[in-house]
Amino acid sequence: MEKIRESLERLYNSFDFGRALQNDPIKFPKKFSYPLDIEISAILSSSFAYGNINCFCNFLEKLFGIMGSNPSDFILEFKPKNLIKKLTIKYRFSSVYDIVAYMFILKMMIRNSPSNSLEYYFNIAKFNGQFNRKYPETVSKITNFINIALKVDLTPIYGRDIKTKGLLHFLPHPAKGSPCKRINLFLRWMVRNRDVDFGIWKTIKPSELIIPLDVHIWRVSKRWGFTDRNSQNLKAAIEITEYLRQIEPEDPLKYDFVLCHSDINYLI
Repeated sequence: MEKIRESLERLYNSFDFGRALQNDPIKFPKKFSYPLDIEISAILSSSFAYGNINCFCNFLEKLFGIMGSNPSDFILEFKPKNLIKKLTIKYRFSSVYDIVAYMFILKMMIRNSPSNSLEYYFNIAKFNGQFNRKYPETVSKITNFINIALKVDLTPIYGRDIKTKGLLHFLPHPAKGSPCKRINLFLRWMVRNRDVDFGIWKTIKPSELIIPLDVHIWRVSKRWGFTDRNSQNLKAAIEITEYLRQIEPEDPLKYDFVLCHSDINYLI
């Protein structure tokens, strides 16, 4: 493990964060300074961060163009029917209606949050049963966020309260074994206060985070021996995180951004 630690540190210390930032979805929330604008733009940017990077960045450019200079004001005030007319572009598995439904869920959750923030829903986890005891507390917090999101009545969007496949793609459930890559990416941005991350949430510690398991982290993890699992699931994400926690107990996701972009750019 000491050789892995040394390799990680060399990679980290020589890494060009500024250059990589321009090819990462975090560049969108980096445009804002007001905490709720950062939070809203961050959860939307991370939620669409799948598939070809040029495709999802182009989509996000159009979406934030519609939302304007204050994403938090937009999300709290938009009317679903009006946005459905304005948003003429879908993204991969999700229709215009699905995208508006997801934004409506965020709107209602923020409006109902005592702290005017999504952070609230990651800190009222209920521990009820074996599933929660088997996994880190962060899994329970993600579960709680997803469960509450799925309770929002979507009749204003679909005409009846349904949860379509295109909508559920934004809300993967840990109980089904999902590694919840995009939610964990969002949490990394909100919690860590180093490198490219914002660190505006204080009720979750960096040591509690789970790695956002995408194809790049998966390839590196298999190559470097962080896991021997054969599926990109929640158990693998936790196992990789536990390996990295042995190297950086207080900040196991320290190398996430570096490893991901190094694999993208064939640096390792």
